[in-house]
Amino acid sequence: MRRIVVIVVSLAAVCAVVAAVLVATHHPAPAAAAPLDPVRGRPAALADAGVLAAPLDRFGLELLAREARRNADGNVVISPLSIGDVLAMILNGAQGRTATEMRRTLGLDGLSLPATDQAWADLIAAAQAGRRPAVQIADSLWLHSGVAFAPRFLTAGRDYFAAATLPLPTDPVRAADAVNGWVDARTAGLIKQIVQPGDFSDATILAVVNTVHLKAAWATPFAAGETAPRPFTLGGGTVVRVPTMSGPVTAPVAQTSAYDAVALATKGPVTAWVVVPREGKTPESLVALLAARGLDSLYGAARTTSIMLELPRLHTTFSEPDLKTELQAMGMVSAFSPQTAELQGIVAPGTQGRVYIERVVHKAVLDVTEGGVEAAAATAGIVGLSAAPYAPLTISADRPLLLLLTDKRTAAPLFMALIRDPRA
Repeated sequence: MRRIVVIVVSLAAVCAVVAAVLVATHHPAPAAAAPLDPVRGRPAALADAGVLAAPLDRFGLELLAREARRNADGNVVISPLSIGDVLAMILNGAQGRTATEMRRTLGLDGLSLPATDQAWADLIAAAQAGRRPAVQIADSLWLHSGVAFAPRFLTAGRDYFAAATLPLPTDPVRAADAVNGWVDARTAGLIKQIVQPGDFSDATILAVVNTVHLKAAWATPFAAGETAPRPFTLGGGTVVRVPTMSGPVTAPVAQTSAYDAVALATKGPVTAWVVVPREGKTPESLVALLAARGLDSLYGAARTTSIMLELPRLHTTFSEPDLKTELQAMGMVSAFSPQTAELQGIVAPGTQGRVYIERVVHKAVLDVTEGGVEAAAATAGIVGLSAAPYAPLTISADRPLLLLLTDKRTAAPLFMALIRDPRA
């Protein structure tokens, strides 16, 4: 009986640009001049770009597993890079508990905010290296004209994510049209709609939007004449016939007790890993296994081998109208609450109301053909401002207290006081 094919173009195009940038470190492309940071014009260090590999691996695999459970039928395609990019931009306005939760969910506990921003800048630069890059990443901040935004938040978006700042129409229909038009133009028409008018409310002040598009030809294309209907066993055991490409491949191959995997090279920095569960295993069990062991366990087990590969031709689209439930389950709880979110770093000091995330919308498209692979993803984080006044942290010295006077230069204690009664 033929086994179910797991495409880790769900872990190399499901992880769309993670594969583009990081899998390339396992299977290097020919040496090229160091890419320039898209904003700062300096060489981007691939080592710095790779800092985000493990966090994006973990984040992507956990989210993929949750989406697979939520969507029990059909295919699931996500871009951890696209979603992570939007959340990382929002992180620049997060404070307190919300910042802690977001960093933990994204696996960034070991990185400072400046280091995180720089790692994203390096990753974006490395992914788009070359005159005709196989991978293209775009970011934008859509701003409500009636709100004063924090200069540091806007500067971080510009300097590290090359994010364009654009006006967000107050009319929901016009806002959706503007954002969708921008996304359509940056995904080669693969994603024509990411948001709907209903995604914008009277509270909406900001849309943080990312797109990822990759298009790469196989290093060795499949012969179109060899494509033919072949059996494919669905999860329930039903056998269907699907157009399946076939041909000899010499490539890194990993074989374990749980799966067989092959890394398909492209004429660019993208590697597509095809992972096929062994009998008794499922795609879901492989996701759990790789989440526990890390994707390095897949890469490290590979040895170059000549095989015959049969791979279904694919065209699949996945949409998630709101990632809120999954992200909250992963630990990012307070950011979505108009009562507890601490995202005031997005707006100027003194802004009345509490900033929070209304929703995170995601869509991804994946095409695998005889000639190569093409994928696109878009993510939109819709940010609102609650009507309730924002109550900043108040420290009231209304009980006995300590008062310390220290030297700013040396931190030496100059005076110490224990105050029991201010009237004395």
